[in-house]
Amino acid sequence: MSESTSGSGPVPVLLGAAHRVAIILSGMLAGAILGTWLSEASLDSSAALWIGYHQAITPGYTQTVPPIGGLALVATLASLAASWRDPRTRRLVLAAVGCLLVGLLVTVVVHFPINDQIMTWQPDAPPADWRDLRARWLTAHAVRTWVAVAGFVLLVLAFSTRRRVPDA
Repeated sequence: MSESTSGSGPVPVLLGAAHRVAIILSGMLAGAILGTWLSEASLDSSAALWIGYHQAITPGYTQTVPPIGGLALVATLASLAASWRDPRTRRLVLAAVGCLLVGLLVTVVVHFPINDQIMTWQPDAPPADWRDLRARWLTAHAVRTWVAVAGFVLLVLAFSTRRRVPDA
């Protein structure tokens, strides 16, 4: 069985490859973001613990997760281009692109500036507004988590609902 939308040729092959890469990368992105959300949300009782943890993971996180998100977006855009003739798949992939773009926007507009501030704090002497900034960070991260997971699910649905046609 060939996984194609109709017939054979380069477009169905491109769709399959782009879609697989988009699913893998968006799944990695969603998993990393979900794991971070769960771990950061559980550290609310201690400023020193939350700030220390956040400062410890932020450098590695910002070196790996944004590139994964960027590559997931590129692969999803390639999947969108390849799925243009299949309206159902196109709509699902287009919605996934929207989710990835919202996550990117939240990251750049909210998380990067707050992370820059947090990296300058002393865990044992947090600023007076640390709880407010933490709440903003967690709220934005919850949004980012939901859109990352939604983007992944949309890509899985788009791939799993395509018609399968037997090889000739």
